[in-house]
Amino acid sequence: MITIVGSGPAGIYAALTAASLGEKVTVVEERDKLGGTCVLFGCIPSKAMLHPMALAYSLGRIGKTLNFSYLELTKLAKDAINRISKGIEYALESHDIDVIHGKASLKGGKIEVNGQTLNSEKLIIAAGTKKPSGALASDDLPYLDKDFNRVVIVGGGVGGVEYGWLLRMIGKEVHIVEREDLLLPKHDPDLRKSITSYFSKLGFKLHMGVEAKIEGNEVITSKGEKIEGDFVLLSFGRKPNLEGFEELRSDKWLLVNEYMETSLKNVYAAGDVTGSFTAHEAIHKGVTAALNSVGKRKAYDGSVVPKVIYTMPQIAYIGKTTGNCKKIDMVTLPRAIAEKETEGFLKICEEGGKIVGAVVFSERAEEIITIIGIAMKFGISISSLLDFQFPHPSYLESIWELVRTFDGIM
Repeated sequence: MITIVGSGPAGIYAALTAASLGEKVTVVEERDKLGGTCVLFGCIPSKAMLHPMALAYSLGRIGKTLNFSYLELTKLAKDAINRISKGIEYALESHDIDVIHGKASLKGGKIEVNGQTLNSEKLIIAAGTKKPSGALASDDLPYLDKDFNRVVIVGGGVGGVEYGWLLRMIGKEVHIVEREDLLLPKHDPDLRKSITSYFSKLGFKLHMGVEAKIEGNEVITSKGEKIEGDFVLLSFGRKPNLEGFEELRSDKWLLVNEYMETSLKNVYAAGDVTGSFTAHEAIHKGVTAALNSVGKRKAYDGSVVPKVIYTMPQIAYIGKTTGNCKKIDMVTLPRAIAEKETEGFLKICEEGGKIVGAVVFSERAEEIITIIGIAMKFGISISSLLDFQFPHPSYLESIWELVRTFDGIM
């Protein structure tokens, strides 16, 4: 028997994988609904809310107007949450997986839930993360039950940019307070400059190069500026759910090896509690943990992971942007010109004839970065990509147009 703590992407895919291989599986979830942060608070409700605004953005590029209220967006989010959470219930039932609702803790290598010890041969901890305290976080946005006009976002990283774009597109006055001089700290310099400039054009109030102190609905910057909003949104600071798992070695995150094994025998961990930051990483870590828990030796490979920020245009990146790098502006693409989606660029970097990283700020960036990721994962050379016939006119052919320049073909 295998017990899995957590019903987010890591826990669910671990459960389905282990059950498919003939194991008896129990999932422990402390919330009433299944799905974890991704389904209940994060990637699913955010995409339900972002999609209508992406449509509105695209229509606006050709002179048409489409309006939504914030409460309309939260209804779409809640509908998606409920439907997908219910779908997870059905999936687990169809695999004869038991679900126990309650707070789990690890004691003497055994899982205790609601005062009872579960007799399991193997454990997979996929307890996820918890939101920062002291202010509203992205978790709260799908559940706000009243409209508002002015928001102050502390942090101009991935969360601040994605949720800031959503709130600005719906017509809110959005302030972003960031300690660095450009948005998206630790990202590619070309991307950071482009996004900061783009957000300024969209009408964001950017307060850059300052520290922030939150006092209720007000932020006081290190320069003494007071910025008041209907609420303050803290866009960073998630922490792993380690309460009850103190027996396992951790630093900031639970420590695991490439087989998702923790410091205790027969106890595995996967997902955000181990330091992942996307649902697809969590899914693959969950699958890896399940495979190893049933005796199939498999290492997790996180060397090539595409990541996407769902603004419009989208932002996507993979690998490292060092080495021999070249860039193409989307304004040169016939498809982008035809659809009036000329904002942004694609940047590809190579070493030894192979792509080592890329960053895209463009319509369909998610698709572009996925193709590049496949090339990286399977060692497809720059010269081989030249021989692939990308559809024309398309955003994908930006890859082909750019790799031509690596071979000196203009």
